[in-house]
Amino acid sequence: MFNIRNTQPSVNTQAIAGAAAPEASPEEIVWEKIQVFFPQENYEEAQRCLAELCHPSRGTLPDHISSRFEHLKTLTLPVWQDNIQCNREGIHQFCILDADSQEILSATLDDAGNYTISCQEYNETHCLTVDTAQGEECTGHAEGASGTLLTSLRPASPTAAEYDAVWSEWEMAATEKELRGRAATVQEMRDCLKNGKSVLNVGGAGLTTLPDRLPPHITKLVIPRNNYLTRLPPLPPGLRKLIVSNNKLTCLPRLPSGLLSLSVPGNQLTRLPELPSGLQSLWASGNQLTRLPTLPSGLEELIISSNQLISLPELPSGLQTLSVSVNQLTRLPTLPPGLQELAVSVNRLTRLPESLIHLSSAATVNLDGNPLSERTLRDLRDITRAPGYSGPRIRFDMAGPYAPREARALHLAVADWLAPAREGEPAPADRWH
Repeated sequence: MFNIRNTQPSVNTQAIAGAAAPEASPEEIVWEKIQVFFPQENYEEAQRCLAELCHPSRGTLPDHISSRFEHLKTLTLPVWQDNIQCNREGIHQFCILDADSQEILSATLDDAGNYTISCQEYNETHCLTVDTAQGEECTGHAEGASGTLLTSLRPASPTAAEYDAVWSEWEMAATEKELRGRAATVQEMRDCLKNGKSVLNVGGAGLTTLPDRLPPHITKLVIPRNNYLTRLPPLPPGLRKLIVSNNKLTCLPRLPSGLLSLSVPGNQLTRLPELPSGLQSLWASGNQLTRLPTLPSGLEELIISSNQLISLPELPSGLQTLSVSVNQLTRLPTLPPGLQELAVSVNRLTRLPESLIHLSSAATVNLDGNPLSERTLRDLRDITRAPGYSGPRIRFDMAGPYAPREARALHLAVADWLAPAREGEPAPADRWH
């Protein structure tokens, strides 16, 4: 039974006349149907997530809603992860399906900041944004929605004291092992807030979590190795560069629209969120990605080696560097003519796109470790050795050492050597001259 309900609305909650209170809370209704989704050691955290999603507390930010749904999904057993759907049919639309794939909870966050939870006969709307001209109260009502509640949740802009309170609470909740790292991180965040620093680098602090609020004005966030983060809090809206290397991230929150560079190598990501339209550089090697989202048109650098990709989406026309070695690619899409570096070694390519040989002479291509067909290898050799060839420098192994080959017993091989020649073939003895 749930006992985790920390809701502190800033104004009175008004129920529309005639709305009957449900016999059970939405989180209780949902938990009864999805408890089987979770290993027992994740029960408490999953219940806490559900309570926060159904009753967001004072100060909740829109991106925090998204990150909590993502976190709830990571707590499930792998077989049930698809039953928690994030960004369904658009950004900030979520739902939870029961074991029979029937929807039991839906949540929508619209552009105006209205967050609506629906569960059977239960409907509740929270207003997460505030018109500053109205001060503390968010106006407007969900007319005609039976059982709908309207709640105003946060002031227009958190004060420095409110940030400090969140950070202090996070620091005090540290385990003994993490206490020093959290203290150093809080000091760094306070320094950022006080002095207007644009870069927050938490260093190798051995952190397992970050507070739900980061300094709002930072443009660069660096979280290097020696941390153990499985998720990130909502990211500041003005962030331009995010570096989170060698942690244990299983998902990412919604990315700020102005993000230019995303570097998340050495984590446990199985997918990426929607990428900002202005993103220029993406580094995500050493994860567990099986597919990529649509790539931004202005992307120039894509480094995604050592994943589990079996295909690539359409490549942006301005892409200059593509590194996808050690994946499971069976083919390549059309390559942009301006591509300068292509590393696609140790994949499962048997053939290549014609656009490859039309890259410039300054481009370099590494195809080593692919089971390229004999015809493809022969064509590559002939094309690159032809007089006047002005295409890219291509590295490939003619022997195809990574192509699977069947080992044969010596007596069978010798018997084959000495077998009578077929019509038109030279005699066995002549084959050695």
